[in-house]
Amino acid sequence: MPSILDNLNAAAPALWLEVSPPRGINPGPLLRRLAELVGHVDAINLTDNALGKVKMSGLVFAAAIKGRLHIPVVLNLSCRDRNRFALKSDLLGAAALGIDAVVALNGDKIPPGADGVAIASHDIDAYRLLAMIGDLNRGDTGEGRPPLTRIPSIIAGAVANPNRKILEREFEMLARKAAAGARFVITQPVFDAEIGRRFIAKANSLGIRTMLGILPVKREAMATYLIDRVKDLSGARRHLDRFGGMSEAEVREISLRENLALMKSLAGEAAGFIIMSGGGPSLAIELALEFSRWREEIGK
Repeated sequence: MPSILDNLNAAAPALWLEVSPPRGINPGPLLRRLAELVGHVDAINLTDNALGKVKMSGLVFAAAIKGRLHIPVVLNLSCRDRNRFALKSDLLGAAALGIDAVVALNGDKIPPGADGVAIASHDIDAYRLLAMIGDLNRGDTGEGRPPLTRIPSIIAGAVANPNRKILEREFEMLARKAAAGARFVITQPVFDAEIGRRFIAKANSLGIRTMLGILPVKREAMATYLIDRVKDLSGARRHLDRFGGMSEAEVREISLRENLALMKSLAGEAAGFIIMSGGGPSLAIELALEFSRWREEIGK
């Protein structure tokens, strides 16, 4: 099976699906949904308590995906919830499970009142987590002990937001992530081709492969939530406002059509696309299958 790096450097665009692990202890229903994607997606990206909402351990769900579906896994790892010792333990666990890549991120802010009193760790930040991955890949645990006898080969990734009004600041942070060891970047959802193109060009100049975030919108209420509650998408307000007053069927149809057109238009420039299941997996899976069929057709 091709590695994640092979996948990112292939002629055809890579296709990943971002999904959150289950809320409870039963992985079965979500695994059955994801089984539709076998042979269609190149990896599953697992979020890490995104938006400060507790889910099953990503490591546990990743093991279930790899064991039952045999789909490569890209695991998000948040500095918000762990100190450096816990992060290092989870990295070693990911390597032992054969997790293909790890995305280093600081983590979303914890909503007020979540789980009573929730205290973020932030012992280290995403830049230092990227450096830690590099150290482990060299066998260095950072504890003054002999090098690891079996060295991990974790592919390090980062996140970025092409929708910021001051994009130069985002590019500065991306350059720091590249210097710290990031090999690829997952972006926040992109709705405009020119925004995607500008970001891809900059990432390429830094030697980073770009997985553009694609977010199908399920209904008007979801668009409103994204506008009001997700600060990182403030630059996409013009796009999201258009769904006001539409029925769910209209929103789904337009979102699928426009996202598919966007992916096709950037297929020759991005390393690939990561479809985000913010509105639930059904719409994201539908879009992934549509794009997979198109990708197969042009590859013949």
